[in-house]
Amino acid sequence: MIPNKFPALVAAEDLCRSSHRTFRSLAAVGGHEVVVEHPRHDLALATMEPAHVAGILRAYRDRYVALQQDPIIESIVIFKNHGERAGTSLEHPHSQIVAAPIISSSVRTRLEEAARFHEEEGECLYCRVLLDELDVGERIVDSHPDFVAFVPYAALSPYHLWIYPRRHMASYDAIRDDEITGLAEVLTRVLRRLSSALNDPDFNFTIRSAPVGEGSSHSFHWYLAIVARTSHVAGFELGSGIFINSIRPEEAAAHLRAQL
Repeated sequence: MIPNKFPALVAAEDLCRSSHRTFRSLAAVGGHEVVVEHPRHDLALATMEPAHVAGILRAYRDRYVALQQDPIIESIVIFKNHGERAGTSLEHPHSQIVAAPIISSSVRTRLEEAARFHEEEGECLYCRVLLDELDVGERIVDSHPDFVAFVPYAALSPYHLWIYPRRHMASYDAIRDDEITGLAEVLTRVLRRLSSALNDPDFNFTIRSAPVGEGSSHSFHWYLAIVARTSHVAGFELGSGIFINSIRPEEAAAHLRAQL
């Protein structure tokens, strides 16, 4: 774990907020770290052993726990860029962690929708989605006693994947060591399936976790999202917020299942 050489956010004690009319700003304060995934330069996450991947996931958790101790941190984003189209700038296998002093509007919307569903239905939206996907079965890609990988019903792009923990956890820092082992197994298999199906595509993954201080939430449920960079976001998507997916989620899931 090392500081990012070109950080998006830097450590500081003062947030330096300013506001004038509709013009508001906040200093780029927080943390930005790089997780070096392996000593070897020529390995990808999909080619590493699950036990090694478990060490990476454990490092994510440990840094998550440490970073949230800073009182100015509101959200922590763990992500990986694989390939040029996904935004990677270094060939050596690595991922990143950004600790920010704000909660983005997209995260707030996700939280609000989860809270609304919980209020109306009396249960976690994500737990319900998982139960429904398991019941239908046709979009499941990989399954484990602790985790399930599937292509979502309304996938935004081809081969969009989610990995959900079966146990309700709002925040990634709640994951146990034995669950990390299971997540590593599922993540490794899913990335190998993706690589085999699409000839090692560029992709991003991120761990979507509850904001700092909301780890006990009954409505939010953390998960890992994988987006294969097989298509471009064009004018219609940018103008409407509506995404066009050229492959049915059921077909994408079946293609991925057939790889192993």
